[in-house]
Amino acid sequence: MAIAGKDGSLYLGANKVAEVSDFSLDFGADMLETTNMDSSGWKEFIAGLREWSGSAEANWKMTDTNGQLAIQNAWLNGTTLSANFKVSSTQTYSGSVLVESMGVQVPIGDKVSVSFSFRGTGALSYA
Repeated sequence: MAIAGKDGSLYLGANKVAEVSDFSLDFGADMLETTNMDSSGWKEFIAGLREWSGSAEANWKMTDTNGQLAIQNAWLNGTTLSANFKVSSTQTYSGSVLVESMGVQVPIGDKVSVSFSFRGTGALSYA
């Protein structure tokens, strides 16, 4: 059964990041080639290191000191954050992130928004 994205949210520790409109997570793994002369003409692989990253978009609100401002400060200082990406009230991805990039969009005919890109550092858990 499909679930609605409206129940999602992004938290830094116990603090909800204000006015997030969407987030995404990407998971990857290195594939190490082990092809040899006994591979019968087919490439063979084993799993290597895994990685994850993500991004989020929000209405700009730097008065959100424990959310958006904390993300900006982590980017400025190169510090990690403990992030919880809640897909629903019962499904959450959690892990430590570094803020890879941040952008502020100020269109003349629309709201000011902010985007953040994260790089996971260490394991990602799912509960």
